[in-house]
Amino acid sequence: MMHLLFADLRRHASSWTWACVVAVVAGACVSGQFMVMHGSLRTASAATGVNQWGISIRADMTDAAHTVSAFIIASVVLATAAVLTSTAALVIAEHQRDHGLWRALGMRPGTLRAILLGQLAVVGAVGSLGGGALGWPVARAMVPLLIDQEVALPGTTPQWETGDLIWTAVVVAGAEMIGGWGPARRAARATEMELIAGRGGAGNAWSLRRLLGVLTRIALVGGFATGVVAAAVTARSAGAMTDEAIDAVILGSFSALGLVCVLTPGLVPLLERLLGLLPARGPAWLVATRTASLQSRRSAATVLPFLVAIGLVAVMFGATHAGFGNMRLSGFLAMFSLALVTAWSGGVAVIAMSASGRRRDAALLEAAGARERTVLAAQVLEGALHAGAAVILGLLVSVATSAFMAAASGAGVLATIVRGPWGELGVVGGLALATTCLAVVASARAGRRRSVGEVLRARE
Repeated sequence: MMHLLFADLRRHASSWTWACVVAVVAGACVSGQFMVMHGSLRTASAATGVNQWGISIRADMTDAAHTVSAFIIASVVLATAAVLTSTAALVIAEHQRDHGLWRALGMRPGTLRAILLGQLAVVGAVGSLGGGALGWPVARAMVPLLIDQEVALPGTTPQWETGDLIWTAVVVAGAEMIGGWGPARRAARATEMELIAGRGGAGNAWSLRRLLGVLTRIALVGGFATGVVAAAVTARSAGAMTDEAIDAVILGSFSALGLVCVLTPGLVPLLERLLGLLPARGPAWLVATRTASLQSRRSAATVLPFLVAIGLVAVMFGATHAGFGNMRLSGFLAMFSLALVTAWSGGVAVIAMSASGRRRDAALLEAAGARERTVLAAQVLEGALHAGAAVILGLLVSVATSAFMAAASGAGVLATIVRGPWGELGVVGGLALATTCLAVVASARAGRRRSVGEVLRARE
């Protein structure tokens, strides 16, 4: 069984490598922040004297190190769980036809599940060890940002402890195993013909687990919607520029972002289908829209990381433009950069993991007589569709945030929208567009040295 496990990892190295890359990035971010926390606490414990408010510097900086590090680590853990869960599920679904062949040759369902979970455990181990090694440069990059925000003392250096490797393994390997447990179980329960046909687990559409998942999603939607409504009522009744109104604004803005993120699997396919109705002509646009529509699950997983980045910019810098706080770029990066890097790498990995299918699509188009520039245009437009969906959903979050800000500041909604963070949103939207387009084109062009016939005959 171990021989088959590692042989399959080598055979499908192109997709498993990206799963390992995401795991290493997540592990490096988790490990690096733990090092920063230990270094900040060590420097704070050696501090003496009091600050300008008469508070002990040691107590103040220790509390700041605990609070900020806990927030950053929690955000990184959430991003890691979301990214690794989606990549683990996608990489298992990518190879379900091979799993069907194994089952047809006599493999037991329990053996198949054990092999899949073993492969995810290998990815988790690589991510934990690689992340532990790469945590040092991440920590060194984070320390100046935290010193600039006065949550770490000058002279702070990263400190590694043995427990960091254990906690990194718990987060990374745990997220991999949890994310792949459901797909592995569905693959083990599916019949050989369902797996070979690429419909593994389709017969269990209304199983208890699926029902619990639907109920959980409904509960999340209801919770975030309740938060939005409660924040709107509180912001209007508390009065302009009061602390209660400002707290309600921040709560409502993050609730709106969470609501859109939870609804992303349903909104993204609908939105990309609507974008496909635009009166654009040419085979490139038709191919791009049909590809995004058929790959709706991948499209949602691709769009979500970029939506989170755009939404966070809309909330944090929107509050600054409305007169609440003074968020700077260094402060934003100090609080959210690690989580965004983790999520961003997941979005790129989801695109890259479908490289073999994208190369076959390009080969089919060329075999049918399409010019190379038409194929390239279709690939660029597919990336633009993903980025466009993320930007449109991010703008919805920005408008909702502006409505909250207007209620709390006493200004008009239109005036608040006009002075919103459009420059910052333009930058992050442009980065999302460039990233998705480059990732789609690069993944499709990776095997260009092979002929059209070789690509069509290839199984990966």
